[in-house]
Amino acid sequence: MFTRDGLDLHYEVTGSGPALLLPKFNYFRWDRYLDVGLLAGRFTVVVASPRGFMTSSRLAADGDYRVADLAGDLAAVMEAAGFGRFSVFGYSFTGAFAPWLAHLTDRVDAVVSGGFPIVGDYSPQYADIQARMEAARADPAAWSEVTSRFDNRAALGFYRELSQLPPNFLVDSLPCPLFAFWGEDDEEIAFGGGVQLFASGLDRRRLSTRPSPVRIITACLTTSMRRCPASWLGSMSCIA
Repeated sequence: MFTRDGLDLHYEVTGSGPALLLPKFNYFRWDRYLDVGLLAGRFTVVVASPRGFMTSSRLAADGDYRVADLAGDLAAVMEAAGFGRFSVFGYSFTGAFAPWLAHLTDRVDAVVSGGFPIVGDYSPQYADIQARMEAARADPAAWSEVTSRFDNRAALGFYRELSQLPPNFLVDSLPCPLFAFWGEDDEEIAFGGGVQLFASGLDRRRLSTRPSPVRIITACLTTSMRRCPASWLGSMSCIA
């Protein structure tokens, strides 16, 4: 546990080697879909949650969640864990946060992002998450599950700020290498326009004038994510 701005931030460290941050925000549990032990054999893996998410502290009723503060929380956690620089691996919600973190700090060496349409127009995402939250609020059991995992104001604030970013911002002028992957069965990718649109968008960004290379891996289904890391490690030279 680390304290910042009077808030307790939960994190766990395992393994050894270069630092790899796995942000833990909401429903996605790394240990259910990813062989963290395999990664820990090559990296020092830090699984961490910023304010408003999981067991980290939540803001008072009059507090405002800002993405810059979420980024600051995790950068501070990595510093507390002994790492001034690190790579970050995000999936789904955190697939958007991972490249955004690289834009907001100067400490990220490489980004791995999956399960989120990081190219194109981000504005439709906000209306979608609002609708999901309202549907969950109408179901006591679903709402209890939401509130047990995160403060809905934090999620809404994240997507509101995301919707205000220019198209392609998460990829454009990214100050470090990007290793991107997606799945044909992933509903977030489908909502963002589908695999082909996502792939062609990344290809266009890769061929544009960028200070660092984009690494792209072809379709990896969400349901098979647990089996993917063994084959990825040989290709993830951008974070080794």
